[in-house]
This record gives sequence, structure tokens and C-alpha cells, in this order.
Amino acid sequence: MMRRMTLPSRRGFTLIELLVVIAIISLLVSLLMPAVQKAREAARRSACINNMRQIGLASHNYLDAHRVFPSGWLEPGKACLWDVKPFSEPLNILLSGNQPFLLNEWTFGSKYTWATLILPQMDQMTAYLDYSEAQLKPVNWNTIQIPIETYVCPSSAMPTARPGNLGYLSYRGCVGWWSAKPNQAPPSPLNNGAFFADSGLSDRDFVDGMSSTLMFGESLFGFWSDEFSCCAKSRDDFNPSPFDHHWNIMIEQKPPCPDKPDHIYYFDFGSFHGDLVNFTLVDGSTRSIAKNIDANLFYALSTRNGRESIPKAF
Repeated sequence: MMRRMTLPSRRGFTLIELLVVIAIISLLVSLLMPAVQKAREAARRSACINNMRQIGLASHNYLDAHRVFPSGWLEPGKACLWDVKPFSEPLNILLSGNQPFLLNEWTFGSKYTWATLILPQMDQMTAYLDYSEAQLKPVNWNTIQIPIETYVCPSSAMPTARPGNLGYLSYRGCVGWWSAKPNQAPPSPLNNGAFFADSGLSDRDFVDGMSSTLMFGESLFGFWSDEFSCCAKSRDDFNPSPFDHHWNIMIEQKPPCPDKPDHIYYFDFGSFHGDLVNFTLVDGSTRSIAKNIDANLFYALSTRNGRESIPKAF
């Protein structure tokens, strides 16, 4: 008698089992993605710190070559504060916390700044500027359009399409601190930071100590060839944090200046690194400072000659 050979029956996934598997995979992905994003942001923050270290090193190389640090900006004695508006069409940029901000115009300051002065020390030998001519003259126009990677934080949210094709800048020099509150006298002399007009400071001018004075800090928006993007001061009229702010001022028409813009926009120190902002100290070291830092301590770090007491660990 022959036995009938029977094959084992094959059983597939039921719909419920498939949905359970998909749910488990989705849960694992949801747990993994924040860790991946944190790892990517940590890498971007490290790259940003490296950029700031390079800028600090370039400033010290400038000091070695000229016996002074670069000036915040140069005052050529021109009557006009601006040359042109690089763009007039509305530009939607993101601020810290992904808050949208619409820029209707940008006024381009005509004066040369620290970012232009240290180009040779930044190994930008092909970025040639004729300092005898204005930045927006044809001889300089192609140069100020060059995007300099070291000048831009990888975490920044500046638009990919560069207005006027101008190169961005994520870092600003520190001009110190004095009270911005109305009817309050400055507690210390103006020009008490690492940069100001025609500053040209040497290492001996930092009586508070080069390791206790801020030189550069992150900012949210700017152009490396623009005077109004070069620097920022520690403001005491923004609460609760002195970071991630912007404001604008109205300016008066003064002959023989061209048509005046409606506003000049300014950004203070800030970052896209969550609760941290990266800074370069005058000694060339870099530090990440919490955005909830004590305000008085931040003001003390911003000045070079206030003789304030700075904790060893800040």
C-alpha cells in the first residue's frame, strides 16, 4: 500500500501580524531618529566651533603681522553710511526656534570690517579686495560674492538663494557692553569691547585678560562684506535672554547720500544650537555659553577693561 506524500502547509502573515510588525518598526525608527538628529547637530556644532577657532587663529596671525588685531570696521570719512540695498524683494528667514522672519530689505554698510581685513589670514588669497575703492565697485563686486565656508555655521538656517549672491556671515565681533536702557548712563566707557571703529587693539589693551574677554560670537544672519553685519554688543534691554534678537533703526537722509532705506536691520548674538551659543575668546580658545547665563556675567565677559571678577568656570 502506497503512502500519500503530503507537503507541509505554508502559512503567511495575517493582516494583524503585519500591522504589528509595522508598528514595532515605526516605534524603533521614532526612537532612533532623535538620536541621529542629536548626533548630526553635535557634528554641526563641532564644525561651527572649528570655524570660530579658525577665525580666532586668523585674528592672531593678523596681530603677529600688524602688531594689532583687526579693526571692527574702518571709518573712511564718507558722508554716507550705506551704498545700496542688496535686495528689495521679501526674504523669509528662520530665526532660532524655527520662528519665521520676513525681511523686506537689507541696507548694505559700505565700510570694510574685520571679516574683510583677515581674508589673507583665512587663506582666502584669491579673494582680492581693492581697499582704495568702495566694496560695491566693479573691481570688488565679484570678490564679495565669494561664499566663504568658514564664515558660515553649518547649523544656520539662512536661505540657500543668497540675496545679491553675496557671501553669508554667521559670526560677529564683540563691541562690548553699555546700557541700552533709556535714560540710563553707561556704567563704563564706550568702545570697551574687542572691536569698534578703527579699533586696532593690541594684546596689552585687554586688561581683563584675553581668556576672560569675548572676541567673536555666533549670530543668526549677515554678510561677511557688510558693515552692519560685522559686530554686536551685549544688550540689556532684551529679556529674559540677551540672545537671538533682532531690531531695526530709522535713519535720516543726509546729502549727498543716495536714497535712504527705510530701515537698517541688526542682529545680536544667537545660534541655532538650542540652548548654547559658541564664542571665541581673545586668547583664541572657544567656549559654548548657555543662553540662560547670568546677564551680569555675560556683560562682564563682553568688556575688555571693566576689571570685573570672572569665575574660573563660567
